[in-house]
Amino acid sequence: MFLDRCKKTLLASAVMLGGLCGVAAAQTADTKVLSSQILPKDTYFYMSMPSVEGFKESFEKSSAGHLLADPALEEFKNEVKNAFGDELQEGFSQVQDAVGLTVDELCAIPTGEITIAFSKAPPRSLGVILIMDYGAHESEVRSLLDKATTALNKSDDLEATNVEHDGTELTMYTVTNKDVSSKSPLAKEFGWFLKDERLVASNSSALLKLTLDNWDGTSEKSLKHNNVYAYIMEKCESSPGTGVMTTYVDPVGLFTQLVQTGSLGEAGLGAGMAIGFFPTIGLSQLKGIGSVGEVGTEGFEGISRSFIYSDQPPQAAMQIFQLDVVDPVPPSWVKENASAWMASRWKVNEAYSAIEGLFDMFQGAGSFEKVIDNLSGQGPEVHIKKDVIDQLDGTMQMAMAAADRSSDAASDDMLFAFGVRDNSKFSDLLNKLASQPGFPGETRELSGATIYEIEPPNGQKMSFTVANNQLLIAVGGSQLDQALRNDTDVRPLSESDDFKKVAEHFPAGALAVTFTRPAEQYLRLYDMLRNGEAAENFPGMDELFSKIDFSKLPAFEVIEKYMAPAGGYWIGDENGVMMEQFSLKAE
Repeated sequence: MFLDRCKKTLLASAVMLGGLCGVAAAQTADTKVLSSQILPKDTYFYMSMPSVEGFKESFEKSSAGHLLADPALEEFKNEVKNAFGDELQEGFSQVQDAVGLTVDELCAIPTGEITIAFSKAPPRSLGVILIMDYGAHESEVRSLLDKATTALNKSDDLEATNVEHDGTELTMYTVTNKDVSSKSPLAKEFGWFLKDERLVASNSSALLKLTLDNWDGTSEKSLKHNNVYAYIMEKCESSPGTGVMTTYVDPVGLFTQLVQTGSLGEAGLGAGMAIGFFPTIGLSQLKGIGSVGEVGTEGFEGISRSFIYSDQPPQAAMQIFQLDVVDPVPPSWVKENASAWMASRWKVNEAYSAIEGLFDMFQGAGSFEKVIDNLSGQGPEVHIKKDVIDQLDGTMQMAMAAADRSSDAASDDMLFAFGVRDNSKFSDLLNKLASQPGFPGETRELSGATIYEIEPPNGQKMSFTVANNQLLIAVGGSQLDQALRNDTDVRPLSESDDFKKVAEHFPAGALAVTFTRPAEQYLRLYDMLRNGEAAENFPGMDELFSKIDFSKLPAFEVIEKYMAPAGGYWIGDENGVMMEQFSLKAE
């Protein structure tokens, strides 16, 4: 078979690309145009690190970098090195034998931006493209490519050709094995070129040529001038060029092009039929999703902003995901021992109407209502619309608290809260469900509320009740009892200094907010590792725990000081929604 005959070829190529992509150092924006100025406007997936050296420098200055450099961690780092040193050395030797360079030499090759993208070149060529700066290491790159071409030229299933375009030589290989090339245009060819200290590789000669046409970065037909991409970058970047990692994807466009170019092969027929329904169900409104990560921004350890670009107002299925403005302050029953708190408000009635409309669109008017009515006559006779949906106000919250350090549980305690309009009606619903034959739980009373508890043989206890216009569902721990008592001897989370510092960055009109204390979330797991209790909670990892003595980790207090509270929010926009996650600087 083709893959068997090309085993050595594929190994050599994989090692080469792995070495080239493993580590990179920086280019500056003023020395070279960025890949977004070179790639075509019709780019459907894009992931780029503009300056890995800048990222490396930022990491070394960050709390995580300071943690790794802390002398208190040295004993454990040596433990890890000793555990895997021989295996790593063997692997490094194999790499050197295969490519003629040490791992350190391979890692020194990249000197700037690394980008991978999925783009279209006219008229119907779709392909993956890799762009990587190699700076002054051209001799090493050419040596690696020479080794790759030597191996590739030995394959009977490949035909080599050199093509010149705009003064640059392209090395191309055509797949002559029809069993492979006939399955998809993506498997018909591949190649690369070197220009201006850059390696560009792709499985589309048309895409390589189009990249050369845009090489000076001035073309208005580049990704930079894609309206959706440009808008997302404007929303996500603090200022142009500040991101250490950029991503962008047009999922609907990518799927459509995969179908229209025949890239899905035989699966394309069914997929093509699905595309026809996209406008009807509203998916064609989704134009793009992008994100930018920044490190060392003033006042923050790091920030990640994402944006979902969608035509407005939402139609059909897109109406299911609508959110309303949420109260950014946790209620008093969420106490300061919470390690995380999240809140949002779902437009539940609009979502139900959208689902009903979609169902009726295919099954006929009134069909969904008939299904719901029929279901209400079965089992416990619960009417999903009248007894559940109409009783929810859309408010959703989750609070997490670190498990007790003496607990056997490996996970945190969680409490979910869903706002209900009528305490009495929803309490009656729970009682009705729990009264069904075979209910596997027990009940108890606390602060005027009936608590239903289910404790599986192998798992954490689940409890649920209705109180204070909330359906409360707890997994493990004692948060539910704490919420019902709402004792004043424990401060609310909203009054804690950590929450106040995070909440300062919540904008007015947020659709969702989050707060986390990473140190408290990691505490229980850290204790389990140090005390040798982790293996029993993580089956299948016995070999790892047998090789590394985790008791050599320093006391948690050493780690804790490098962790700061974090938060996030979602905010509406005329073209979609913007999401930001941030971590404060450790003090």
